[in-house]
Amino acid sequence: MFPLNWRATSGAIYYGLILSDQDKDIRLQRITFITAGQSPRQDMIDEIVADLPEKVEVVELGALDDMPFAEIMELEPRPDETGIATSLKDGSIVAISESWLRHRILELCEGRGKSINDLTVIASTGVFDLGTTNPYVVHAQNVLDRFMESILIAGQKVGQVRPLKGQLAPGKEFGASRIKSVYGPAFSDTALIDAAKKLADCDIIVLNSVGYDGRMRELIKQESGRPVVQMRRIISGTLAKILKQSRKTSTSAELLEGSALSLRLEKLTKREGQVFDHLIKGLANKEIAAELGISPRTVEIHRARMLAKMGVSTGGELMRLIVRNISNARI
Repeated sequence: MFPLNWRATSGAIYYGLILSDQDKDIRLQRITFITAGQSPRQDMIDEIVADLPEKVEVVELGALDDMPFAEIMELEPRPDETGIATSLKDGSIVAISESWLRHRILELCEGRGKSINDLTVIASTGVFDLGTTNPYVVHAQNVLDRFMESILIAGQKVGQVRPLKGQLAPGKEFGASRIKSVYGPAFSDTALIDAAKKLADCDIIVLNSVGYDGRMRELIKQESGRPVVQMRRIISGTLAKILKQSRKTSTSAELLEGSALSLRLEKLTKREGQVFDHLIKGLANKEIAAELGISPRTVEIHRARMLAKMGVSTGGELMRLIVRNISNARI
């Protein structure tokens, strides 16, 4: 797990990695988490980031940030409305209106997620019908829906642990007759144990909220004897896949796909891969530095490390190696 510290600025929480001197010049992948409650939610962030394949910079925005408690209490869901359970800064749990939260999250998503460099996560389940957002906005509820559908298509019976009693009404989704939902608030181990026992007849149990942590997952797994899937892990798996695919679409990945050198390419750091891409385009160190916004000396360092990992000592040798190996496809 990568060590994190955080700072607050302009209504957002910025998580910065504690980097070595060697890594401080790296421009990290940024991921913005939009949460339903108040930031910071470092417990959630830590668990998700720990499963990612690379170091990232995290920005967190809470839908309830800077709102006084009295105003938050006015957001209580109507009797005929499904509520959303979320956490405040002091750790307390509140239920708020799903319709209000939907509009608030749309405001926070405005202008975000237009590219892989601005990857954004709506870290709240139960928020439906958000409408059009940019392509690099990951909706936790949409990710969960796809995961659930894949299990149900396989004919499995799914148990769900939900944080609010109002969320227990049967849904209209695919395979709803094979979904069993029970109440289990994250703040009560007794309730979680009871929920686990009620779902012991299911094939798999899904924790339907980002509020459930790894300890709770282990508790329910132990008491039910069933495999238990945590929402935080579903999100981290989705992000890891997106990051991995984004790396593969680089010039270098396309050029070397299917060749022996693709194995060496996978060992490059993100910055080394960027230097590789620019080098094979014929750019000099100063030009690469200008493109990446770093110093020429830093480019020299990353270039030397990249060439060593690729098994050569000069750019000319690298190009000859590429030409010689590109036809010898091997993964």
